[in-house]
Amino acid sequence: MAVQKGDHNKIRYINLLMENIHNSTDDIYDSLMDEDDAGLKKALRHLSFLMSQIQTNHIHDEGPPGARI
Repeated sequence: MAVQKGDHNKIRYINLLMENIHNSTDDIYDSLMDEDDAGLKKALRHLSFLMSQIQTNHIHDEGPPGARI
């Protein structure tokens, strides 16, 4: 079911989630450019956590084996 135009809480949640993903990828970029291994590990862990949360909370139909992200 698609997000409805009036579902402000869901829209805010999705926008915040996407902002967190964007910030994590920015941190990954900066860490790679600065060759900051500790910062890179932290940013990768955070992005991995966000992806795991999305997978856990938002994928309802697993489909055939191997179809899950």
